[in-house]
Amino acid sequence: MSETQKYFEENGYVVLSDALSKEECNQLTQYMFDLHEKGELTKDDQCPQSDAIYGAPALDALLAKFTKPIGAQVGKELLPTYTYARIYRPGEILKKHKDRPSCEISATLTLGFDARYIWPIYFNEDKEISVDLEVGELAVYKGCEVCHWRKPFKGNWHVQVFLHYVDANGPYKDHVNDGRPQLAMSNAAEDYVQETRVEETVESPASDTSVQEPVYHLPADFEFSSKRLVHDAMLIPSNDNTFPGYFGINSRNLPELMFTPQECDKIIAEVEHAYPSTASVGTGTDGNINKRIRSADIFTITNDDEHRWIWNKLGKTISIVNKIFYDYDLSSIEHGLQLIRYDSSEEVKGHYDWHVDAGKGNVATRKLSFTLQLSDPSTYEGCDLLVNDHATPIAGSREQGSINFFPSYMTHKVTPIEKGVRYALVIWVHGSRRFR
Repeated sequence: MSETQKYFEENGYVVLSDALSKEECNQLTQYMFDLHEKGELTKDDQCPQSDAIYGAPALDALLAKFTKPIGAQVGKELLPTYTYARIYRPGEILKKHKDRPSCEISATLTLGFDARYIWPIYFNEDKEISVDLEVGELAVYKGCEVCHWRKPFKGNWHVQVFLHYVDANGPYKDHVNDGRPQLAMSNAAEDYVQETRVEETVESPASDTSVQEPVYHLPADFEFSSKRLVHDAMLIPSNDNTFPGYFGINSRNLPELMFTPQECDKIIAEVEHAYPSTASVGTGTDGNINKRIRSADIFTITNDDEHRWIWNKLGKTISIVNKIFYDYDLSSIEHGLQLIRYDSSEEVKGHYDWHVDAGKGNVATRKLSFTLQLSDPSTYEGCDLLVNDHATPIAGSREQGSINFFPSYMTHKVTPIEKGVRYALVIWVHGSRRFR
């Protein structure tokens, strides 16, 4: 069993990279908009704001040609059933659901979008796994077994096609072609996928009629990605220090290092366009969702041109505080910034029980924890940061723009939010030598 097959069987889904070229995706995106112009797209009850089509010829041709390659990746002999494609519109939600028998093995493929951030699809109610699919990437999943959904769309449009199959050796094999005499394939697909060629005749499993359709070839490097990691690096000058503990930046202590209310509001505005992941407990692939311990949404802010001003200000602040107080051997920030939202309207109110930030594995080198208070304290109640500073409980500052520092080995918690919403920016600064 290959690594891809093993991951698929254990997790119920797997991501396949570079399934289609960007040019092919652009052509099929245009195909969808052309169908819309012709009035051939419809509305459905599941996503009533969007425009959809069942069994479009060019997409059913894609379904047929991906049957064997996708089957080989997940270790199954597949039979095609049908395609369903949508142009998703602003604010659309795909509710949590599992699919009908014709969707035993499904794939969702991103063709194109006009949005600031990729719109993630979520798998598994218990773990709430968030998956970002770039244009041309697809996720294969067990449609009848794995719960999947999307949160409200925050862009202008997003074109997605679902490719549905059944296991030729499974209980739903009679659903081949979704009960149709054959797939709705036609050579019209060539008008939109110009890189394909008619090379062979494919016989529909449920019909003696031979049809000609384009031949799609996956590249040799057609690989899966079980997790997408973003490595952001920002070097922090090494400095020395006294005995470490809690250190706060506020209106009484180094106020010139605080973030202004305008800067805080600008950071909070990121949630208008981005999509959160549900905060997990633990790290890496072992991280699990347990809202009794931790309930929060996380947005990631990467180290790019748009956000460089945030990183530069953080770097300056960390260097100064480390110089005058901690004197740790620091090396870098090794991840995107975490913009955290604690919401009182959630079924389990936002909070995080007692925990430490350092631990085994890739968090073993965390030395310094950093929390920037983004919200105006008058907009929420509860949700206090508490730090156990060498057996002395300390409440973190609630001032907007204030910053709370403490060693990553110190236990701390965020109390339940009682009213409103609180935002905070959290990072950890790493160093190669522990306790120095």
